[in-house]
Amino acid sequence: MVRISPTSETMDAVTLKVEGVLVAAWVLVLKDVCVGHLEQRQRVELDFEDVSFIDREATAAVRQLIARGVAIRHATPLVRHLLTGHEVA
Repeated sequence: MVRISPTSETMDAVTLKVEGVLVAAWVLVLKDVCVGHLEQRQRVELDFEDVSFIDREATAAVRQLIARGVAIRHATPLVRHLLTGHEVA
C-alpha cells in the first residue's frame, strides 16, 4: 500500500509525500496524481523519504515521470539505485 499526500502547493509547484511500498497496483494512482498537476503546469516534486521499495513497474513509471520533469527528493539509497541503476554513495 502507498499513501500520496500533498505537503506543499503553490500555483507553480506541488510537493507530494509518498509513503509505503510502491508496486504495480499503485503505479496508476501515482501517475494520475502527477500528470494532473503537470497538466496544470505545476512543477511536481515527490518526497520519497518514506518509500521503502519500488517494483519493476513502478521503477519504469517513475523514470517516465522524471523524464517529464518530476523531481524525486529524499529517496533511500535502495530506491535511488533502483531508479538510476547506479551505486549511490
